[in-house]
Amino acid sequence: MVFSSLMFLAYFLPFFYISYLFAKPKYKNLCIFLYSICFYAFGCFDTPYYILILLLSLFVNYIIALKIEKNHSGYLLFLTIIYNFGILFVFKYFDFFMEVLGLVSGKESITKLNLILPIGISFYTFQLVSYVIDVYNKKIEAEKNFIDFGTYAIMFPQLIAGPIVRFTDIIKEVKANRNINIKLVVDGFSVFVFGLTSKVFLANQLSMIAVDAKNYGIENLSMLGTWLLGVGWTLQMYFDFFGYSLMAIGLGIMMGFTIPKNFDNPYLSRSIEEYWRRWHITLNTWFRDYLLYPLLFSNPFRKLYNYFSKKINRKVATIIVNIPATFIVWFASGLWHGANFNFVIWGVYFFLFLTIEQIFISQFLKKHKIISHIYLVVVITISFIIFFIEDLDLLKICLKNLFVYDGVLFSDAFKTMLISNYKVLILSILTVLLIPQKIYNRVKNNDYIRGMIIITLFAIDILFIYIGYNDPFLYFRF
Repeated sequence: MVFSSLMFLAYFLPFFYISYLFAKPKYKNLCIFLYSICFYAFGCFDTPYYILILLLSLFVNYIIALKIEKNHSGYLLFLTIIYNFGILFVFKYFDFFMEVLGLVSGKESITKLNLILPIGISFYTFQLVSYVIDVYNKKIEAEKNFIDFGTYAIMFPQLIAGPIVRFTDIIKEVKANRNINIKLVVDGFSVFVFGLTSKVFLANQLSMIAVDAKNYGIENLSMLGTWLLGVGWTLQMYFDFFGYSLMAIGLGIMMGFTIPKNFDNPYLSRSIEEYWRRWHITLNTWFRDYLLYPLLFSNPFRKLYNYFSKKINRKVATIIVNIPATFIVWFASGLWHGANFNFVIWGVYFFLFLTIEQIFISQFLKKHKIISHIYLVVVITISFIIFFIEDLDLLKICLKNLFVYDGVLFSDAFKTMLISNYKVLILSILTVLLIPQKIYNRVKNNDYIRGMIIITLFAIDILFIYIGYNDPFLYFRF
């Protein structure tokens, strides 16, 4: 069940919200918990045992966190992490691991499980792992009330595709008597509608660029056609995932929760380092706090830093230590996004650019505004070519086509892709440049105009959904 579906908008959300509004304060979390289970169960209707995996993970992490708090056991923490990532490995990475093993050993026949990936497993696994680690580090107290813990862990607005919420972000609101007023409803619904419009009106329409490209054959695209495909994917992914995150935040506001911001106009960045501070913020801060920092403060890395500090200087030592730590983080980030070689390449690709920036060009990018923006657009567009094309042979052809002119400037494929989609491309670029947002900011204090804008956008969204312009969220597959 996706937020941009009539099932959710016409049935689930109204029934939930009426139940939620009329529930007594002490039962509101129970209401969220039960409806969240129903929401997830609907998504795994063909594989109902996946809901049992989710509930078992909840129960295991709840119980062991209480024991970790009591005994401060590093052994229990280790077992819990192994349990969480073990389930993720079986469903997401086992077949890929066997494929790699087959390539290394030279065996053609390898055992694969061919399991369907449970929806949102990467997101709720990271959320549960952050919880038990924070309990172990005494940053938070283990939650005693299972329903309150479940409300935090599987709240349906962010259950499927984030943002990744930490316990410290939301525990006060989980425990509070949340009094819902008209302002919260209006503010939350407005944010939700902007997210819905981003998904339905922009992302879903941008997907037609890829459809046109596939109809002609991606391998047959000219240089301009391949670049246009990359730009289409770049914009589609942003408005798809940004739209989902906005809808999650809007639903959270309507329920009395503050779900953390996940995007901060990333395409206005001037470096890859800045881009990753603005894109999928909750995932990147997770990798920073639970992988990068522990690596840098571990004994091997501290010894490495101390050695080069004495031999050369601290600045060089910092760079030398950061390189292997950054590689591990981005290798892991690539695998988190998908169990395929193209995602590993994608992770290493960003590691290389982040390293190049840190050592060579960061100051240059800060001084040259136009060049830095062009640099970012080019690097990010190529990254989405790598991200979306899982077939490595096809990926090689596409990367070659980006830079090799085949003698045809305006091919039939390019003209079809551009002419069919130029309106949504222009509107998307204007939105990236914040033009609609600036116009809205000028009139949003007028309740009448604001209301008309929200109602009009919502009506257009419903129309587009009704006539079939709707696709699953791209991040559901992670």
